[in-house]
Order: sequence, then C-alpha cells, then structure tokens
Amino acid sequence: MTLSPIATLHEETNAVAYRRAHTGKLMIIRRAEGEPLVASDFFQFDSVGTHPSGLLVTGIFQNDRRSHMMASRVRAANEAEIAWRDDSRQNNA
Repeated sequence: MTLSPIATLHEETNAVAYRRAHTGKLMIIRRAEGEPLVASDFFQFDSVGTHPSGLLVTGIFQNDRRSHMMASRVRAANEAEIAWRDDSRQNNA
C-alpha cells in the first residue's frame, strides 16, 4: 500500500499531536480486560513516528530498555495505575 502525499501529511500531523499530548507521560501497554498489572508494562514516553499502518511509539522501559510499538497498543497510565506502579517499586526496593 502506497500512501498519498495527503495521507502522509495526515500521519505526520497525527504524530505531532500525539507527541504533544503524551510528552512526559507515563504510558502503559493495553492488556485484555481483567489482566493484572505488571510493572514491566509501564514505560516513559520517548517519541512517536509514522508507519504505513499507523503511529509507532518509542518508550523507555525498565532498566533503560527502549522498545517500539504501535500507538493503538498503548495509552497513558491513569492515576490508579501510576499509584500501583509507585507502590510496587517501593515494595521491591
């Protein structure tokens, strides 16, 4: 599938908007409903780029591990999830 110049511009615009909305945020991998939280699912948003199938997010995970995934697979962590992560890190220290 070849993207038209208009489609490419649209993806780039979406990437800029996504970057603005998520810079500095703690993100989490989307899991199936009811799946327990796991500390390794959290990451610090680093950057976002375009890909033919959507936006590609880069994040910094535990132990400074960098990974990439489709934006549709992640979301910003909510307050309860952030509190859970902070608590689990204190309990494992």
